[in-house]
Amino acid sequence: MATQDFNLTSSDWVQITDGSQQASIQVIDGQAYLRDSAQKPAKGTKGHHLNTREWLGATTPQIIWMRPAGNGAHVVVTFTT
Repeated sequence: MATQDFNLTSSDWVQITDGSQQASIQVIDGQAYLRDSAQKPAKGTKGHHLNTREWLGATTPQIIWMRPAGNGAHVVVTFTT
């Protein structure tokens, strides 16, 4: 297992998983939007809203993108495959 930190500071979407990985995703600080999309979502679009300490599991073939839902968000992702 590998763990990676993502500091989401811009309104631009950041790719979290590539569809070949299973992952546990947790918002450590702040709030974030999340979308499952094969392509990068358009700038400014909203997604599922996650608050601090919320968890989400991602499985194949999900391609997860995240961006902050406010001033910023710290997200920790543990890849299990």
